[in-house]
Amino acid sequence: MGTRSTVMFVERRGKEEIPLVNIYQQFDGYIDGVGKDLARWLNNLYIVNGISFNEVREIANGVGCLAAQYIARVKDGAGGLYITSMDDRQEYNYKVIIDSYYGLDGVPANDITEIIVALYDDPKPVFKGTPSQLMNFNEG
Repeated sequence: MGTRSTVMFVERRGKEEIPLVNIYQQFDGYIDGVGKDLARWLNNLYIVNGISFNEVREIANGVGCLAAQYIARVKDGAGGLYITSMDDRQEYNYKVIIDSYYGLDGVPANDITEIIVALYDDPKPVFKGTPSQLMNFNEG
């Protein structure tokens, strides 16, 4: 049986948080699985506003592009990953909040991203921080 999780991508504009998509994953939802994989990917990414043909960095053109790339990266056939309702909760729930300002030159996703991890039956997060902090987090 898999450890189920959700990954919700949210754009933060000032104090407003706009949920874009919530993704249900059937397996490896624990922090050392989905969590650290997500954190490693975000830690190496730049979020930009506009694409240059000379770009050599790994980029996402805004938050919507970022969420779409995550789905494309993880989805490899039928089953395993689904788009779900915004209120779906599983054993592990990741909320990826990205600040909406990233400018034409872009910024490292780690600098403008906050990840919150909550367990299904506990309203208090077990983790709240940047992708690089999640990579070093031990659930213990």
